[in-house]
Amino acid sequence: MAPHVYFLRFGNTTDLRRAFDRILDSPDVDSCIVEAEETRVRFFAPPAPAEKLIESIYEDGGLTWCSRHRLEKLPETP
Repeated sequence: MAPHVYFLRFGNTTDLRRAFDRILDSPDVDSCIVEAEETRVRFFAPPAPAEKLIESIYEDGGLTWCSRHRLEKLPETP
């Protein structure tokens, strides 16, 4: 299944840092970026392991918003 991009927003930088560490430690995450000023993190991962990861981050507390978007393969240019 195609990877998804996930956007997570947090209530404060402490929760953001804790979640970012978990995301970085996940072997299923393909790429990740943190936006500290917006207390937001974005990452690419397959849906099944990402959903489990997000659930555990949510249980830790501080997650205020999450969105998921399926990545479509871009058409090749001739």
